Amino acid sequence: MDFPALVGVGIAAFVATNIDDFFILMVFFARPRFPSSQIVLGQYIGMGSLIGVSLAGSLITLVLPRNLIGLIGLIPIAVGIKELVESHNKGDKEDDEKLVKKLLQSKKTRLPFLTIAAITFSGGEEIGIYTTLFATNNEVESIITLISVVMVLTAFWCFLANYLVRHSFLANVFRSIGSRVIPYVLIGLGIYILAEAFLMV
Repeated sequence: MDFPALVGVGIAAFVATNIDDFFILMVFFARPRFPSSQIVLGQYIGMGSLIGVSLAGSLITLVLPRNLIGLIGLIPIAVGIKELVESHNKGDKEDDEKLVKKLLQSKKTRLPFLTIAAITFSGGEEIGIYTTLFATNNEVESIITLISVVMVLTAFWCFLANYLVRHSFLANVFRSIGSRVIPYVLIGLGIYILAEAFLMV
């Protein structure tokens, strides 16, 4: 995969797997007792842990042929279909936010970044998607590129969440667009991985 395509896939994967976390970040930024520096630190620790686990999972590339590895492109397709089905349950994301707010209200967190890191790491979909990407793009340069994309977008995600906390109308628009588009982005990502493994020879 050439560099621009790899960056594009990395961006699509990040946005698709972190759209829910984005609104959780907004909840944190809206809480005065969670300093911005602690939120950013926790987000990076959580994302770094997800990347580490995904890299470990991608080691299957050492023992499996490339075409067989390409089949894990079915993972983002399955996740996309799941998101598409669940998008009809409009209360899901609201329930997630209520759960986070309840957590924040019920506990006096002395190390806020650990709470944020734990919540960021708790998503299983990220591991499945990034394991797929690292398994199908296992050259050192490709891995470094994908990790760099994640690190840069993590900073942008934190900045944007903090900004939108002060502009609730924009946040609602972002949520509406994201919930409708993301399932198709995931399905498209999976199809791209399958096509690269089986057709681009």
